[in-house]
Amino acid sequence: MAKQTQTFNAEIKQLLDLMIHSLYSHKDIFLRELISNSSDALDKVKFLSLTQDNILAPGEELQIRLEPNKEVQTLKIIDNGIGMSPDEVVEYIGTIARSGTKKFAQLNNELKERPELIGQFGVGFYSSFMVADKVTLHTQKAGTSIGTLWESQGDGTYSIDEIPRAEGHGTTLTLHLKKFTEEDEVEDFTEAMTLKSLVKKYSDFIAHPIRMKGESEDETLNSQKALWLKNPAEISAEEYKEFYRHVSHDWNDPLKTIHYKAEGTMEFNALLYLPTQKPWNFNMRDTEYGLSLYIKRVFIMADCKDLLPLTCGS
Repeated sequence: MAKQTQTFNAEIKQLLDLMIHSLYSHKDIFLRELISNSSDALDKVKFLSLTQDNILAPGEELQIRLEPNKEVQTLKIIDNGIGMSPDEVVEYIGTIARSGTKKFAQLNNELKERPELIGQFGVGFYSSFMVADKVTLHTQKAGTSIGTLWESQGDGTYSIDEIPRAEGHGTTLTLHLKKFTEEDEVEDFTEAMTLKSLVKKYSDFIAHPIRMKGESEDETLNSQKALWLKNPAEISAEEYKEFYRHVSHDWNDPLKTIHYKAEGTMEFNALLYLPTQKPWNFNMRDTEYGLSLYIKRVFIMADCKDLLPLTCGS
């Protein structure tokens, strides 16, 4: 297949405009979305490997890698997941347009205030354009030798070419980062500490290791321990206490631990800790209260009052 340049349809152009110009706060959401996509791709190739031989090399570890480059101002998100075929790359773009773009556009104002909703519209990939002026996607479907190179500057067009991926199956997403001014108040996404902090905030409980090259060796940035998904009968008291300290930064033991799974029309897992002491800012007027909400191990929002209202009617 020779390199082709194609034009986004009207809905995708509108979506890109929203991403580039409208969502001017919480730009760090992009990393959460891209890591979530990589995690899904790893889950799929793991499942496929259970029924098909030679999908994974002997001893191959499924992982996500972050590779920032300050000199050229790029950030790579790399996985050895299921990958995509050329047709799937085109279909992926088209599916987003059909399934989410119109509703996404209608809720533009709400998204400005609640950017955590981005992933719910199936447009997480396009959050790349909040921080990048060019995005390159190099992907290869597991079990094939056909690689696809997709590239766009968010200007209404994209190019697609057939080029084998040297690493084999998986996806490499390269963000050519925008030049932000101090007035934009955007973090430097090539800084190791910034990336570590964002992974800790949004993706700490992703099941696969998220790695980045450290000063002397690779560092694993996430704990991978979503304790609320485990069977309570398999969790020791010390594990509950350790997890409490991890999420609360309170080195006292919790007063009470409540862990259960609800099944029925709506299913969810809940893990609730009651601290031994009131937080120091408990009675301050601007203090936020509520539970943290995770979907598929990914942090969606803090202080979710809809999950646990401050007051209940009698």
